[in-house]
Amino acid sequence: MRHLITLGCLLVALGVYAVGMASGMAVFAGFGLLAEATFWFRLFHRKPAKASVTTR
Repeated sequence: MRHLITLGCLLVALGVYAVGMASGMAVFAGFGLLAEATFWFRLFHRKPAKASVTTR
């Protein structure tokens, strides 16, 4: 499921970039940049390993 959301971010970014280029509106380029940054962050971000608690 995580990779499906990540792929969705990339597709949204590409779609918004296309609309921004066709209309010439910089706000779409900004949204595309945000969606692309979310894609790359989700692709390479790793959750920190949980520290194991030892009881004695």
